[in-house]
Amino acid sequence: MQILSHISSQRPARSSGGASARRGWAALLAVLLLAGPAPAQTGPDMIAPPLEMDEAGIYCPADHVSKEPAPNTESGYILLTEGNPDLALTSRVVPAYIGISFGIRIRLAPGTAPGPYLFTVRHPPIGARQVTVESWDPALSANWGVRSFNFEFDRELVPGTWTFEVSHGEETLLRQSFEVVPAMQAPAAIDICFGNSFVS
Repeated sequence: MQILSHISSQRPARSSGGASARRGWAALLAVLLLAGPAPAQTGPDMIAPPLEMDEAGIYCPADHVSKEPAPNTESGYILLTEGNPDLALTSRVVPAYIGISFGIRIRLAPGTAPGPYLFTVRHPPIGARQVTVESWDPALSANWGVRSFNFEFDRELVPGTWTFEVSHGEETLLRQSFEVVPAMQAPAAIDICFGNSFVS
């Protein structure tokens, strides 16, 4: 398992357009015309001060720079990365596919005390121990950072509801759920991250 923490002082720069962006919009429009109206994207399931969320969705793989012990996770560690990853796809539907990451970009409101806070992921049973709850210190600050789960092992590719929570003591400050589905049901993120490598 890889659970990633990307820490940066700023949001990533948004794309300014160009030919590739126009092609992307054209493709998106074609999909929308074929699929019909889609439900509006919503914010997190719940959020409370002092936590702030900028986005939630799917991220492409990123190189890790270090490993940190996290005894309350299925693998016993989390991986840390540098940089500020771009959101690949704003979607709460995640393909169960090795290399795909999904998560949230969050921070503490400026001026907030740094902690302690707890990040918890609840999911269907995975691994030999059938783990369903994992948690670790998210090292939150006033800087924007992505907290995400990356599918590293086949044992993790379990469809169902996966829920991210941030808590402070007994108070839950954020809850964001994702629906993990078989890869064939959500190929868009795979194509974006791996260059049309997905074959149905």
